Amino acid sequence: MRQRTKPSVEVIVKDQINLLVRLQEKDEALDLLRKQLAAMPQQIKELERKVADMKAKLEAEQDRLQKARMAQREYEAEVEDNIAHVKKSKVRLLSIKSNKEYQALLKEIEDTERSKAENEDRMLAYMEEVERLNQNLKEKEKDLSTVRQNLDSKRKKIESEITEVQEELSRAEKEREKIAKALRPELLGRYEQIKARSGGIAVACVENATCSACHLNIPPQMYNELQKGDSLKFCPHCERFIYWKANSASK
Repeated sequence: MRQRTKPSVEVIVKDQINLLVRLQEKDEALDLLRKQLAAMPQQIKELERKVADMKAKLEAEQDRLQKARMAQREYEAEVEDNIAHVKKSKVRLLSIKSNKEYQALLKEIEDTERSKAENEDRMLAYMEEVERLNQNLKEKEKDLSTVRQNLDSKRKKIESEITEVQEELSRAEKEREKIAKALRPELLGRYEQIKARSGGIAVACVENATCSACHLNIPPQMYNELQKGDSLKFCPHCERFIYWKANSASK
């Protein structure tokens, strides 16, 4: 019966290094997915804010239109009153015999005609304003309808994307759990501690004797030992796990 050969220390260490690298990559992927998931509802909120803003502007335009119509009707009524007053005054002229009263009534008719002309000018100005506001209102209603349709379409798309990302996140979390279980408990604990205090990065690759996380040089002796891959090393500057890229088989 053949006796099984125990894996060497070097093999075990390399296996643990690869697991650490994979765990770091998985955590970075999870972090990206969580950020993506958090940002998606914000896109809907921004569109909803745009719709609310456009609706408020539309309501303000409707209010201006209503006031302009009221003003137009008021001046139309003033013009009608002026016309009626002039007619009555002209009838009265026929019955007045005193020259003084006649001249006074003529002056009153002249003042009323002037007031009528002014009221007609104001009435026409408001008619133009009503026409302009009506056109603006139609354009704003059309724009609001377009944005609302875009919001509905975007909401459905984002809700679908959220479901997809949630599913991907769930799969990635399960994969992460498997990797974490394969690591030695003391290494996993150390990894979590370093990650917590180092901005989420606990494992860094070393290329050209430089730590990719803190961008500082690794001492020559440590760099030589790191390339052998037979022991775990930590960056002397940022204290993260470090590995030589050629020794990683995480892909």
